Amino acid sequence: MKDFFYPKSVAVVGVSEDPDNLGRNIVNNLLEFRFPGAIFPVGPRGGQAFDLKIYPSLLDLPTSPDLVAVLAPARVVPNILDDCGRLGVKRVVVESGGFSELGEEGHRLEEQVQQRLRDYQIRMVGPNGLGIINLEIGLCLPFMSLPGKPRLGGVSLVCQSGGVGGNVIAWLAQSGLGMNKFVSVGNKLDISENDILSFLLNDPGTKLIYLYMEDLADGRRLMELGRQAKKPILLHKANIGGLSADIARSHTASLAVDDEVVTAACCQSGILRVHSRNEFLHAAIALLQPPLKGDRLVVLSRSGGEAVVVADACQKAGFQLPPLSEEIRQLIQSRSRAGVIKPMNPLDLGDIFDFTLYQDVTAAFCRDPEIDAIIFNYGPINEAEQEQARAMAKNLIEVARRHQKPLLITVIGNLEERLFFQHELGEPVFSFPGEAIRALSLARSYTICQLLPPLAAAPEISSLPAVDRVLSPYLDTPGPIPLTIALEVIQTLGIRLPMWHQVTSAAEAESAAAALGAPTCLKLVAPSALHKSDLGGVLLNLPSPQAAREGFLNLQQVAISHLPGGEKWQVLVMPYIEGGFEVILGAKRDRAFGPMILFGAGGIWVEVLEDVAMRLAPLNLTTAQELIAETKVYKILQGRRGQPPLDIDSLAQNLVLLSALMMHCPQIQEVDLNPVLVFPQGQGTIALDARIIISN
Repeated sequence: MKDFFYPKSVAVVGVSEDPDNLGRNIVNNLLEFRFPGAIFPVGPRGGQAFDLKIYPSLLDLPTSPDLVAVLAPARVVPNILDDCGRLGVKRVVVESGGFSELGEEGHRLEEQVQQRLRDYQIRMVGPNGLGIINLEIGLCLPFMSLPGKPRLGGVSLVCQSGGVGGNVIAWLAQSGLGMNKFVSVGNKLDISENDILSFLLNDPGTKLIYLYMEDLADGRRLMELGRQAKKPILLHKANIGGLSADIARSHTASLAVDDEVVTAACCQSGILRVHSRNEFLHAAIALLQPPLKGDRLVVLSRSGGEAVVVADACQKAGFQLPPLSEEIRQLIQSRSRAGVIKPMNPLDLGDIFDFTLYQDVTAAFCRDPEIDAIIFNYGPINEAEQEQARAMAKNLIEVARRHQKPLLITVIGNLEERLFFQHELGEPVFSFPGEAIRALSLARSYTICQLLPPLAAAPEISSLPAVDRVLSPYLDTPGPIPLTIALEVIQTLGIRLPMWHQVTSAAEAESAAAALGAPTCLKLVAPSALHKSDLGGVLLNLPSPQAAREGFLNLQQVAISHLPGGEKWQVLVMPYIEGGFEVILGAKRDRAFGPMILFGAGGIWVEVLEDVAMRLAPLNLTTAQELIAETKVYKILQGRRGQPPLDIDSLAQNLVLLSALMMHCPQIQEVDLNPVLVFPQGQGTIALDARIIISN
């Protein structure tokens, strides 16, 4: 990746003398940003662009360029890559659209491009993107004129959408946040976000990374990079609706939708999830401050009302406002006019017009090891005090930086002062106090992320070979496997199930109930009966074999009324088991992140309560117990109001087994165990239903 960001010469293909030609904008950006290397405009008609000669083709250049930027019709891109191959060019940025985003013809073009990349061993960013920027050397390849030039700083951007990327660059310029590098990955035909992220994590100029992605190339690799990162990664994953097709196939699929999977993966890997560009910009302000070491904040404000707003936000976010030290209390009392200032936290200095007190108090805050960060509400400021206030603000920033203490500034209702901070002092600020607290919350999350243990290793499970023998005949047929086979798989794996009989007549139902002993329950089994309870396909607590016979006849009517004509169906007879607390255990294979394990409140209310937590497989006993503890039902499992604690250890073991199954058998798309009954500690668990879906 380094050769993409630090070329000594750049050729721009697709340039003409036409003033509206977009290739000219790339050349102009290179000149405006003062790229120091050679610039070679290339276009079939020749001519000049900004006093530079336009060469008819790459083969006419006086020397082979280090990097080629292409903004030419998609149909000629394969030919341009042929020229690059002849010249020995190894790095190409294709900004042209007209590829797979437009359909089958575009797909065929992409196949031709990929073949050229393999033949000539070329690496490519794009197509259908906005190119690359490296402010360290003035490399600027977007085909649009940038609305504002951000200052050189520590934020690097990887964006799938060129339009979104351009807007983020504009916001960085307006906010005063400095930018370092930018890549628009577009269709990701060759170079992916993970390739760029791997480089940026080791790039000295990059202090913070923002990813805007509409799809993820390899979620597992992204998680590995997140675990390795020594700098913040903020992921804005868009396109969160409609990604999971047919989510009604199982409870697990309904709950483990793509957006929740991304959130779970981020939590597990130390990547910070943001849901808007605004949230990213605010978080970046806090994360580029010195590291936040704890929860103890102090608030300095010129407005008592705004101080109250901050205090409320701190309480909601779980931050502490510790009492002021005796040193600071005495300092304030000695400088307060007629004792009108109460030395408390938040500290309202609205009646103090001696700005040196602000400086002295802030310096004392910075020295105090019991204070982890400072929130300063700057304003309102009148014209007469503007010069002194600005000098005070500059001093506060310098003192905080010298002491490596986070200082977050809110400029309230004054655009002129906001611009002073952002452009004169190079200090991004907030517009409202609550923004600063939410940003600090993300900074705190990042601090916690640094303490995450390594990802769990998959434990050895001795039952997996036996599972293979049961499951292997069904792995080549996509869709749900027969219920009895699913139950056998789960039981062979090591998860306890009740005995069962599959029957096809009322007489068989009566006989099975007699063998199992009353009471029993009956379940209608058919490929289309996804949610049996909704159809009236589950009968519980049948007191006698005769009741089981009658129950079968009832389910026969349900099958006639609700199942497609000609669909085969059976009935499963099981003992009716009372007691136990209902939970759900599930697994889903996400297309980006691989197998995910789900746990939560179960039974018929599972999709209503949505009390679930997810983790990526593999799990061990420790991570399985952590997963259980992330749910609200965990408090119930621990035992409350005289109720004994339930068998969390058995639940954790079941989750480990389910995780091992998903890691071992890549053909399994989903597993749904609902309900699973959990009994008092030492009495284990028992699964009452199982559903396994094989992927297409």
